Amino acid sequence: ADGNAFLSNMRTFEMADFGGVFLTSPPVDAGDAVWPGINAYVQWFIPVNPRPVSILFVHGGGGQGADFVRTPDGRRGWVHRFLQAGYATYVLDRPGHGRSAWNENVLGPATPTADYGMLYPRFVEPAKHDLWQGASKHNRWPSDPLAGDRFMASQGPMATSLGASQRHVEAIAEQLLDLTGPTVVVSHSMGGPCGWALSAVGGQRVAAVLAAEPLGYSGMVHPLGTFNNGLAPEAYQGLHDPFAKPVAIVTGEATWMREANRRAAEYVRARTPVFEHIALEEHGITGNGHMLMAESNSDEIADLMIRWLDANVSCGLAQARA
Repeated sequence: ADGNAFLSNMRTFEMADFGGVFLTSPPVDAGDAVWPGINAYVQWFIPVNPRPVSILFVHGGGGQGADFVRTPDGRRGWVHRFLQAGYATYVLDRPGHGRSAWNENVLGPATPTADYGMLYPRFVEPAKHDLWQGASKHNRWPSDPLAGDRFMASQGPMATSLGASQRHVEAIAEQLLDLTGPTVVVSHSMGGPCGWALSAVGGQRVAAVLAAEPLGYSGMVHPLGTFNNGLAPEAYQGLHDPFAKPVAIVTGEATWMREANRRAAEYVRARTPVFEHIALEEHGITGNGHMLMAESNSDEIADLMIRWLDANVSCGLAQARA
């Protein structure tokens, strides 16, 4: 693909600020050395005259915050779409991911980095491998021949247990929420349990949760741990009800997550005042696999999420930017 494609769809935003910072925890004394404690990197993009509630993107698995900034074929990512709608956006690299390096002395052991044989059948080529019911409907991976390679380049190690991933995010949650101010958590996949944990810490500071294909349901047994606390593996360290706010779960037509998301939706529906399980095909958005923010119709999905916020979340979210 022409390298200029990455510049062909640029749109100017009037920005008040953009930047990033490491969120840190106290240093850790491990044997004969002192190491930086649990840390994470958060990047922000603040438009002029933003809405009063921000967006916080929480990535999944072995991914990183860059998943939300640009698609593997060079199109503007969800960050741009929410900026266009007037939201300040914050993009988290969870501890040990992206610009936050993995240190086993502090974070514990990590899984090996996934290879093509592990990820391509589930993310890039579901229809070719047809490993689950509905996989043959997948047709939204970008056509750029380098998109799969770029996706693989973004993938790294992750914690060997879901509980550890939850605790890592909880360790930097207060600093993160102090930075974002009132926010909507937009999580993806293995970032889902971390999103509920952030909501439990944040209380009213988290105005809503939009969970895109969140991992887990109550009692689910996963290779990295069991969901013993509803939609999270461990008891929340936050003291608030993570579901006492509007919640939506977003699921693609051709993903392996459909049944798990259905069970998660049943759990949330009984606990939240405002809930919708957004099955994309019911809104005319078809053919999607798991990486909703990377696929060829990512803008349509983001716009649907923004409309849901406008219809269901208060705190000024329904007021369009002047």
